[in-house]
Amino acid sequence: MWKKVFLSQRDKVSDRVEQLSGGLAKLSEAEAEVDKLSKTAIEQRALLSQKQEEADKAMDQIQKSMQRAVERKAEVEHLQTKLGKEEAEMTRRKGGVEQELASIAPILEQARKAVGGIKSDNLNEIRSLKMPPEAIRDVLEGVLRIMGNFDTSWVSMKRFLGNRSVKDEILNFDSRKITPEIRDSVNQLLKTKPNSFEHANIYRVSVAAAPLAAWVKANLEYSQVLHKIQPLEAVRRSGFTLPQWMMIG
Repeated sequence: MWKKVFLSQRDKVSDRVEQLSGGLAKLSEAEAEVDKLSKTAIEQRALLSQKQEEADKAMDQIQKSMQRAVERKAEVEHLQTKLGKEEAEMTRRKGGVEQELASIAPILEQARKAVGGIKSDNLNEIRSLKMPPEAIRDVLEGVLRIMGNFDTSWVSMKRFLGNRSVKDEILNFDSRKITPEIRDSVNQLLKTKPNSFEHANIYRVSVAAAPLAAWVKANLEYSQVLHKIQPLEAVRRSGFTLPQWMMIG
């Protein structure tokens, strides 16, 4: 009977041991699975942290780019406003200069016509003079200087007047050829010898020299106005515009 009880208890213990062993095995499997999941979680957390850092950097770059774009837009708008004002001012100034040219052009044309009406006999009369009056010399000096000839000796003046095409050279002269140096030189001549270029005075001295005096003064005045418009024309010809990247739609 005791044997039977023992065997019965042993079988129960054996079953219990098997149950516990099975439970331990499941616990080991669960522990292994937890370890695996923990490692995966750690790896995912590290990857997430890396991705978050990359996202933060990207966002920072986007914000900086947007800030630069805002600053550039403000700069371009400022330049466009400034250029608009300068263009308006340039247009205003050019209009004023063109009005000056328009007012002087008839005077220059009248002087040319007067030169065209000079008789060859009158020019020959001046050439025949051994000692010309000072006023005639002053006027001829002005003509030669305007045309870029700084040899203002009486021999040079007589040679110039003896040229058969002298009137054509004067009539076809382009005022744009007058350089700042030439203009300053002739201006100085007119300042030091103003009476020689006054029509009433020079006309009494020589009928032929009077139109030449008017021609000198008209060309000088026309050249001075052309000098004002040159910078405006240079800007216009350059066709300056904002670079394409600076254009705002």
